[in-house]
Amino acid sequence: MKKFLISLFSWVCVFLVGGLNAAEFDSSKVKSYEKKCTAKSADGCFYLGVAYFLGEGFEKNDAKALDFFKKADEFKPNNPLYISTIARMYYYDYKTEGGTTLDEAIKLFDRACKLKDAESCFELGEIYNFDSSKFDNSKAASYYKLSCNLKDMDGCLKLRSLKDR
Repeated sequence: MKKFLISLFSWVCVFLVGGLNAAEFDSSKVKSYEKKCTAKSADGCFYLGVAYFLGEGFEKNDAKALDFFKKADEFKPNNPLYISTIARMYYYDYKTEGGTTLDEAIKLFDRACKLKDAESCFELGEIYNFDSSKFDNSKAASYYKLSCNLKDMDGCLKLRSLKDR
């Protein structure tokens, strides 16, 4: 049950926090996404990953979803959505499996943050603010500030909250 709830939460993060408009994914186009991915279309691979993540047209398979998200990033390496989606997959796997992917998630969130993805900057602030193994108040504040500067209200609120402590 816990794994299901984390998976459901990840879905919300991928589509809401990650910035993807859920209306862009169309489960009736799964075969089309397969063909596009085979033709090295980053978007095709990304949406094929979404299909595996959701279990739309295929049996739900997070490992295959991650592979297709990575392939999308390989074909279009500077797309913050692809990068942050992979980071979230690593991060939420870390939260359920015991920490093996946290450092990789941080690297990917940082990469997306440098590409001006406010949500990734915010996620880094959260990691440095709340994860006991990475706690660093000044790093948290700097990432919240980056998020805030990119017009993310949550980043602004967290930054102010840190300053008020």
